[in-house]
Amino acid sequence: MMNFNAIPKLSIIEVEKLRLRAFIGFIDWEKVNLQDVVISYSFKYNAALATKNDDVNFAVNYKVLNKKIIALIDNKTFNLIEHVAEIIFETIQTFSAAIQEIEVKVEKPYALRFADNVMVKISSNDRYNTAIIALGSNINADENISKALSFIQQLGMIVQRTKFIKTKPLKYEQQPDYLNGAILLMTKKTVTALNFELKQIETILGRVRDKENKNAPREIDLDVTTYNGFIVDKDFHELPFLIDFIKELQPQINIDA
Repeated sequence: MMNFNAIPKLSIIEVEKLRLRAFIGFIDWEKVNLQDVVISYSFKYNAALATKNDDVNFAVNYKVLNKKIIALIDNKTFNLIEHVAEIIFETIQTFSAAIQEIEVKVEKPYALRFADNVMVKISSNDRYNTAIIALGSNINADENISKALSFIQQLGMIVQRTKFIKTKPLKYEQQPDYLNGAILLMTKKTVTALNFELKQIETILGRVRDKENKNAPREIDLDVTTYNGFIVDKDFHELPFLIDFIKELQPQINIDA
């Protein structure tokens, strides 16, 4: 049965026409002038906890994010407006694991003769996200993991995978050993959509969630472990093999952060 309390409540945050000054393009230092740069951006995040608790600690703090963007762009020197847009996009993307569906627009008014504006737009819909997906099974494990991988291939590109290893059950020991492994996936799915798709795959492969024993044997278990460099599985420290999978697939991630 679906847990309706777990259904995401996506909200859109928009900042329109943040007006800064910067040097963009070829610089003649004898005639240099600060130029207007107009920045607009938006993103979505799951605001369910923020709205329920009316607490900024559960929200994406856009005031802090905005100050960070200002510090990176205002009164700085750049060659390309595309580079400015990329800096802003990456700053938003790496600000919080909760952020998804980013849109960035950077305008340079009167940069061309006879034109009111030149602008660059970046949308996360045009970019690939990277995610580690952990797979586990102890019911017809080889068959169910093979089927799960076939379904996951429809969600993006599997660019790397670990070996699948036998592990002992950790929380409920009265069951068969597990077969566990992980893949590195490039996908255009948001983290919300990816989680939803994985739960659908679990259901298709016959997983039934036991309310009385959450650690009961299962046909398949599929979890988003990392997403765009963020560890999103809060319980990963409880599974030593999962730590090893992260180190193998994305060694740049600081697992102690």
